[in-house]
Amino acid sequence: MDRGWRRGGGVPGLLTAAARAHPEAAFLGDRFGTALTYAQTEDRARRFAAFLRGAGLRRGDRVAIHLRNRAELAVALFGTSLAGGIFTVLNAKLRPKGLAAILSQAEPSVIVVDESTTANLEGIDPGTTRVLVVGEDSWASALAEEPWNGDWEGFDMDAACLVFTSGSTGTPRGVTLSHDNIAYVVGAIQDRLGYRPGDVVGGFLPLAFDYGLYQIFLAAQAGATLFVGDPDLVGPRLPSILREAGVTVLPGVPSVYAALIALGRRGPLDLPRLRAITNTGERLPLAYIEELRRLLPGLEVFVMYGLTECKRVSILLPSEFEAHSDTVGRALAGTEAYAVDAEGRRLPPGETGELVVRGRHVALGYWRAPEETARRFRKRAPESAVELFTGDSGSVDAEGFIRFSARSDDWIKHRGHRISPLEIETEACQIAGVVEAALLQREEDDTLHLFVTASDSDLAPATVQRALGEVLEPAKIPDRVLVLSEMPKSINGKIDRKTLASRLAD
Repeated sequence: MDRGWRRGGGVPGLLTAAARAHPEAAFLGDRFGTALTYAQTEDRARRFAAFLRGAGLRRGDRVAIHLRNRAELAVALFGTSLAGGIFTVLNAKLRPKGLAAILSQAEPSVIVVDESTTANLEGIDPGTTRVLVVGEDSWASALAEEPWNGDWEGFDMDAACLVFTSGSTGTPRGVTLSHDNIAYVVGAIQDRLGYRPGDVVGGFLPLAFDYGLYQIFLAAQAGATLFVGDPDLVGPRLPSILREAGVTVLPGVPSVYAALIALGRRGPLDLPRLRAITNTGERLPLAYIEELRRLLPGLEVFVMYGLTECKRVSILLPSEFEAHSDTVGRALAGTEAYAVDAEGRRLPPGETGELVVRGRHVALGYWRAPEETARRFRKRAPESAVELFTGDSGSVDAEGFIRFSARSDDWIKHRGHRISPLEIETEACQIAGVVEAALLQREEDDTLHLFVTASDSDLAPATVQRALGEVLEPAKIPDRVLVLSEMPKSINGKIDRKTLASRLAD
């Protein structure tokens, strides 16, 4: 029976379409010397799919991919999808305890590791899980299978991927994304970003981080090349690596751009091919944007706002920046974002409340967490779609531009005032010499502590406090400023606030 009307190409279709359109074009290159065209990537993905099907993988079974950033990661996830499985990419820097907590939830049938991550399985009972090691015989044997030449047999609303994030209790939770979620939002993001076939996308975010992961799909959608770099390469060597790889588009979190800015203040960056950067994770300070455009004339900066639960909410185009620099852009085409009050009632344009998102990019929910899913993913009437209640605060103006105020857990109460650390951090980054800033509260004595890194080794804490005193209300002035040589980072490249909090007792 012809069921084609009921399904699209899903995640495998992104690769298949690209391999048919430009089979010999370069798709993946990594620092280990692997270089794959689109045709070669699809061939290997089909071999891996054949192996999984022969090993008894059933529709909906999970495959965990626990690798360093490398080309084989993309092969494994496309092959898993083609075979009907659900893939989950797990950060290579997870320690055994954290890995075990995720594996106990995902219950994978297969886990793919490499020489850098194999040790993390020590002490973990694999049970019925089959372990493949990239670079060893088990992986080579899997890719020695004859390619499976069938069509994808799944459906658009099937679960395709689990992205594990920290839950409100600190326990990892898996955001469950469907094939339709991924395929739809990749197209909507591409409509705004405009990746090109000749682009080389710099992949220096962990591929376990959802925006790092999506670079695989965005590159495939455009027929571009993805240089699979590594987060550890974000440092003094980054400009030379970008030049050597010919990177034209650099996706990143603010810490990536802070590193570039610090290097640019010491000497010319010399990145003639870099045409655009895109930001995610945390809001990119206005001072960063202005300095990057000064250091790299003609650079296009795409400001974005999103959550793993829907991937992307909004994108501000470079052409919209001058008139709307205080916003994070408009909701993606075919989606909607608006603010509600405490009772869930839609607010008029311009009024601040909780941001709500609706559209085909809203995830299926949290993996095996029905209560948490019900709190965040709500269907308020039989005739309505599921809406994502983000927990983030902001407003949407009459033109649809979103003004982001704070993440759900960012607001702090200080001496009777409700304060957004983002506001203070943004002002701090405007101060000459400051590169990064993070504000924390010590609850025992209700004091504010601002951590900064600086390109000027002579920057004094008193200078920062004095500059902030000229633009902020007295209740928002940090009680203490600490200048660090380097800001601690999480495994996803964001500022590690837990590590900073441990220093508050110093």
